[in-house]
Amino acid sequence: MPHTDLPAAAGPPSGLTAAQAHILAAQSADPSYAGHNVGQYIELVGPLDTAALDEAVLRTLDEAPWLRSRLMTRGGLPRLDTSAAADPVGAAVELVRGQLACPPRPELLTAPADTGLAPDLTGALLVTVGPRRHLLVQYFHLLAVDGYGVALLSRRIAEVYTALAHGRPPGPTPFAPVSVLADADRSYAGSPEQAADRRYWTGRYADRPVPVSPAERGAPAQDTARRHTVHLGAPDSAAVRATARAARVTWAEVVLATTAVRVTAQVGAREAVLSVYAAARMAPGTLRVPATAVNLLPVRLSVRGADTFRSLLRAAAGELTLLRRHQRLRGEELARELWPEYGGVRVPGPLVNLRPFETELDFGGIRGRVVSLASGPVDDLSVSAAAGPDGRLRLDFDANPARYEEAEPARFARLFTEDLVSLCRAPDVPVASLRASPVHH
Repeated sequence: MPHTDLPAAAGPPSGLTAAQAHILAAQSADPSYAGHNVGQYIELVGPLDTAALDEAVLRTLDEAPWLRSRLMTRGGLPRLDTSAAADPVGAAVELVRGQLACPPRPELLTAPADTGLAPDLTGALLVTVGPRRHLLVQYFHLLAVDGYGVALLSRRIAEVYTALAHGRPPGPTPFAPVSVLADADRSYAGSPEQAADRRYWTGRYADRPVPVSPAERGAPAQDTARRHTVHLGAPDSAAVRATARAARVTWAEVVLATTAVRVTAQVGAREAVLSVYAAARMAPGTLRVPATAVNLLPVRLSVRGADTFRSLLRAAAGELTLLRRHQRLRGEELARELWPEYGGVRVPGPLVNLRPFETELDFGGIRGRVVSLASGPVDDLSVSAAAGPDGRLRLDFDANPARYEEAEPARFARLFTEDLVSLCRAPDVPVASLRASPVHH
């Protein structure tokens, strides 16, 4: 078995988290690559106090100075108005996607704090899309902050705005410094816990299973992905919740198991090897740091025609339990050790992004609806899921445009959704009789 490029006991460089060190290495190897950019917007409909929002964002970034954007000055958020466009939100999103397609300058992350350069890795702006309707747009490089960290920031901005709008001082910051994450990663490097995690992963994947893909051709990840979004209706979302509840799992296991069913159906395989994001924040205090710790790890699920969806949900729950227990060993190291033929940059295979973050925030009585625009590199196909406060699921299907034609994300989304609904409405029927289509190729 080949050795990883990093020795088992090597920790991240001083001041960096383990995730940042690996992302910096990948970005430095391909400086023109923009796929590590992440972004979202928060839709705000109502009588927004823009001065209070400016102050809320500034104060929040003051609490996390490693994320401070020089685009944010005491003059407030940069402004944009797309209200005159035929599709104001669509016009704003296209402009933001253009920003997300711009590669960063990775040397900025390690520049001395007094140079004023590091803020280029982050940005925010306020877009007016109609009367009393705004989008608070945030974009970051994964070198600076991951999806979990963005959720922490967004929640704090809403808290500070609400306090200011009601004329009271915000409460104390909930954030811990980025050094908490970096120190935890250095303590983990070379520890008995790291050795145990490594034994688990190399044992679980000792046979080096081949990740199967619906794509008929290989190609590296691109700067951006093709996206198709499905908003699952209330009855179907209720069926997902009921099936999960009966199996004593969550909607996350339902989405993971359905992805395995769909991928194996597309290629005629009996096992799916998928990649899944993990927070990798197990040490005390790390859940309070708006920075980067995210990890990408493999999950394998066998799918045979006689299996029922209920049995697959139990298997998915067991896989996720083990993944979370051993989530701190870096997936980049596993990729180099177990799947070097796939480039060794990330765990290969279709990706499942289970987003347990808040999708609505309270801005002083104004509802803030959170919409993800990009979550990071898409090597193959990504299924991203999030549940709204009413339990309805939003499913984003992202595809590598070098591997999938323009219509393919929508086609996969349709088949996936048909599978999801059929499987949830008959969880004790063999999956072979429920899958939406026969083998694709």
